[in-house]
Amino acid sequence: MDTMNKIHPTAIIGPNVELGNNITIGPYCVLGQPGAIRDVPEKNGKIIIKDNTILQNFVSVMVGIEGITVIGENNLIMNYVNVGHDVIIGDNNEIGPKTILGGWSKLGNFNKLKIHCIVRNRIQIGNHNLVGMGSNVVKNISSHCVVMGNPAKIKE
Repeated sequence: MDTMNKIHPTAIIGPNVELGNNITIGPYCVLGQPGAIRDVPEKNGKIIIKDNTILQNFVSVMVGIEGITVIGENNLIMNYVNVGHDVIIGDNNEIGPKTILGGWSKLGNFNKLKIHCIVRNRIQIGNHNLVGMGSNVVKNISSHCVVMGNPAKIKE
């Protein structure tokens, strides 16, 4: 297995970022800057990105404020995605362009978040879900659901 990481020369990667193997980081990604929370002092958090993950162009991943921001294995994170501070992303997820994951949110495994989704801070999304294009997720989602809309609702 190829253990080499492919990092575009324009990517900015802070010293607080731990990379696994076979990671691809595209142009103009910024990894390791603190999340902005008014009146909360910066902490020395970190980011862990596990094996076989692709971050396409202009992806931002904020360092943990209270702990660690984690991106699991085999994730595809597309253009212009913003991963907030202290976010935990499981394995085998596909996160569409211009999606925002608010601070402290948690994403399980095998989820697909389509283009331009917004996940409010502290929201938990289980496993094997499909979040439709343009959805605004403001409530927790269990597992094996299809959700769409603003606010996102389960489709039967």
